[in-house]
Amino acid sequence: MSNPADIPSPLPWDQRSKGVESFPGGYSGYVRSLRDICFHVVSERPLPSDLATWIAIHFEISAGNPKVSFLKKAGVLEFEPDTDRVRLSEYASRWYMGCHDGILIGLLHSRLQFFGEMLAVLSEGPRSIEELRQTAKQYDLNWDSSGEVNRRRGWLESAKLIQPVEKNRLALADAGHDLLAKLIVHSPDSQPNPLTHRLPREPAPESTSTPKTTLSTAPSEPDNSPTDREPSHAEVLAKEIREASIDSKYPDRLEIAVRDAFQFLGFDAEKLGGSGKTDVLVKAPLGRDGSFSATIDAKTVGSGSLGDHQVDWDTLADHRKQHDADHSMLVGPNPSGKRLMDRAVKRTVAVLSTEQLADLCIQHADAPLGLECYRALFDTGGAVNMATIEIAAQDLIRLRDLAAELCAKLTESTGAFGSLTAPQLMVMLDKPSSAREIQQVLDTLASPLVGAIQGTADKGYALASAPRVIQQRLQQLGDQLAG
Repeated sequence: MSNPADIPSPLPWDQRSKGVESFPGGYSGYVRSLRDICFHVVSERPLPSDLATWIAIHFEISAGNPKVSFLKKAGVLEFEPDTDRVRLSEYASRWYMGCHDGILIGLLHSRLQFFGEMLAVLSEGPRSIEELRQTAKQYDLNWDSSGEVNRRRGWLESAKLIQPVEKNRLALADAGHDLLAKLIVHSPDSQPNPLTHRLPREPAPESTSTPKTTLSTAPSEPDNSPTDREPSHAEVLAKEIREASIDSKYPDRLEIAVRDAFQFLGFDAEKLGGSGKTDVLVKAPLGRDGSFSATIDAKTVGSGSLGDHQVDWDTLADHRKQHDADHSMLVGPNPSGKRLMDRAVKRTVAVLSTEQLADLCIQHADAPLGLECYRALFDTGGAVNMATIEIAAQDLIRLRDLAAELCAKLTESTGAFGSLTAPQLMVMLDKPSSAREIQQVLDTLASPLVGAIQGTADKGYALASAPRVIQQRLQQLGDQLAG
């Protein structure tokens, strides 16, 4: 389930829209239908009119359907300022990549009335559609029919936040309790446009000043529980790569995942696809003399194992020539067979398994390397040897650990011994390091941009700032470099 950081704060009540659109698939299919739409948006980046036409054809509904305008109003879609093409919003992308439906409902709740509020009502007990319609009047939603309630039901039920129970009533599911504890909901008993505080994980104590509809019956689980942790972006990418590699029904899915993975690694990556084009084109912008590029062919195999008979080697060579690329790569699940590897070596095509790519994303999150290190992915034909990249990642982690230990030793010891030099620090460390390597790390920590320590190599060093100040300075530096 999503955490509060994944859910936007809701607009003031009178700025949230009253109207909600239904989607194909019945009450259990709204979210699935939206995922199909988002897949098309991510793959094709269509114009709004083209997307409306695609929706009409794909779902066999009226060509004049207002789905696109509704999704824009709901914050799911946005239009690129320069091209006016459709793209997913930031929060919609988080939902789409992470498959956590609580993020989607949190987004809809932030823009549309009576979403989280409907969950709050159901937290008090099961309700019929008519009872929910009558309760909505407390929020100045005077609907003449049950249509608006039913449309909200479709979103909430397809996200598995509510469920039908006996006597044609709806009840809050466990996932609904969890999400409600993270939402800011409107209270009908307050002054115009009030917003309650975000609800705690445990049920709030009874109070006459607390509106009934803001009480939560969410289970009291600690936020830091391993089972409650949100997956990182790298973990989401890795999961998508693994699943997309065997989803032969939607081959574009793997192409998108490969593009996103190489973008995550720092490359300029573009999904091309289509007749006569490579699936993904990646570029490493390292200046005139150091830059390199590669064409990547992404192969989806339902059986989970890529063989030589599924590769058109001449087409791979044509793609490399067409894009004037330096390298060519084949990505697929479990590439196997002597014939495949022999041909890859002969044609200088690097072969990377989707499992290796997924693992590389996880490793990069912990040890983000530069593009020059990742050149090793493409340099030779045949199976990619990850050894040099893994060694570089281990070295980065080791240097990072060394920097932390040096700062810790300076914090502990300078009060008693004064400034400490690299040779003095060397004998104090828990893990052996050379004086030369220690001095290199000290020089970095003492640089004006980092400013973690102060001093000189001859006279020694002392801590210059509190750890939280160092963290703030490095965060600001990273933000500035990223523009």
